[in-house]
Amino acid sequence: MTTIMAKRRFGRRRAVVVPAALAALLAAPGARAEWRFTPTVDLRETYTDNVALSRAEDARSRFVTELTPGFTLLNRGPRLKASANYQLHYYAFDDDGVEGVRHAQSQLRTDVRATVVDDLLFFDADGAIGQQPVSAFGPQVNGNGYASANRANVKTWRVSPYLLHRFGNSATAAVRYTHDSVDAGRTGFGDSTGDVLTMNLNSGRTFRRLGWGLQYSHQRVDDSIAPESSVKMVSANTRYRLGADFNLTASAGYDEYDYQSEGEPTKGRFWQGGIEWTPSPRTSLVAGAGKRYYGNTYNLQALHRSRRSVWSINYSDSVTTTRSQLLLPATIDTATMLDRLFTAQIPDAVARAQAVDAYIRATGLPAALADSINYFSNRFILQKQLQASVAFNTARTTLIVSAFDSRREGLSLIQTDSLLTGPASARLNDDTTQRGGSAMWNLRLTSRSAVNASWISSRQESNGTGLASKNTALRLAVTRQFSPKVRGAFEARRVSGTTADQAASYRENAVTASLSLQF
Repeated sequence: MTTIMAKRRFGRRRAVVVPAALAALLAAPGARAEWRFTPTVDLRETYTDNVALSRAEDARSRFVTELTPGFTLLNRGPRLKASANYQLHYYAFDDDGVEGVRHAQSQLRTDVRATVVDDLLFFDADGAIGQQPVSAFGPQVNGNGYASANRANVKTWRVSPYLLHRFGNSATAAVRYTHDSVDAGRTGFGDSTGDVLTMNLNSGRTFRRLGWGLQYSHQRVDDSIAPESSVKMVSANTRYRLGADFNLTASAGYDEYDYQSEGEPTKGRFWQGGIEWTPSPRTSLVAGAGKRYYGNTYNLQALHRSRRSVWSINYSDSVTTTRSQLLLPATIDTATMLDRLFTAQIPDAVARAQAVDAYIRATGLPAALADSINYFSNRFILQKQLQASVAFNTARTTLIVSAFDSRREGLSLIQTDSLLTGPASARLNDDTTQRGGSAMWNLRLTSRSAVNASWISSRQESNGTGLASKNTALRLAVTRQFSPKVRGAFEARRVSGTTADQAASYRENAVTASLSLQF
């Protein structure tokens, strides 16, 4: 009891200290220079023939009125870079007695990067609120935010002060502390807080031919459902330069994961060897292979950029958790793809970021492309994921195509998910495979009008039970920029899929007219 009370008192002190530190940063003279606040209002009217994404025999058609006030907040000062985007969605229905829907939900994304003491002390923070699917085998979030089936509102935040010191041209040392929190408000999925300490020492420019590095990290997570867990890692790496554009790499170390398993190892030595090849500023390749305590491990990052296209392929395997994925979502980011695509036309990074943001707003493109579903689980999992994407840009069109293949295998005890899945479905998430792809096409009719078409499809399979589900979404939209601050759109969409846990199919056809205002 004494320990619990001490934790609560420490949590209250920390809850006061963090906002106070942020307030001090925002009040600093260098932080007040370039704040820009932009309020927004979106109004949408939707007709849908399946408002709750129910089974076909239970589908109900409704008119949905959506009012979305929000704002963006930006600062690009010399000592502080900050951004925040918030939207509050209100939904009203032509029949108040409709079930399986929500009447309000929030979306938030914040990011802060601050220099507290030049060349010494820095501070990072971010936070998010958004909808997340609970299961990979239910209806997915496809723009129908009013449906409540298979989704939860997840709140995350993270604060991270760190020290950075350069020993001339010989080495650079960094020490970082991170405190984070995940709150899903969902029965069976634990709310949690985490603390991470990382330390790095890396060689500087003096070591041109042979570079080296030392790393240490220790993470501790307190969970309301699962037992307290910790992860420790110590490693050393080296890089040997064979030529101007080719390096050999190697690393070795020790992993220690503190979770309960069915007799399988949870710690051990690891090693990896690989290459880095950068034949031009537009092409790069990083590849490696090695051994960890769970078996063979591989990684691949390949990127090629031409004047009109960007090609990317990535593969990785790692031990992770749903919690880690929620804090650092691993999606194929639309803005990143467009940023690479516009590099030749807009060399300046700041101007390019503004152009990408304006382009996404004007065309109505989604923030992320197809990716595997990060379903809820309290277990440690081994994730192996391959992602590939390509983007093409011409004078009037943009095409982005992506695909993924992901497998997740549970490592810790299956009992930690008993409250989440229920005893009858305990093995549903034990070993899953997900495959899918997407294509988005934008045609600029005039300087103010555009047509967007998109297709997203995925298939999820539970290898332990043989159950499977699929989800497909098709969209066609016309957008019109009436003035610099007023934009309208008309969209038709069709969503369909099957659910493994309900052994049923669902389908939605909907049309939406919207008007967006910036003040």
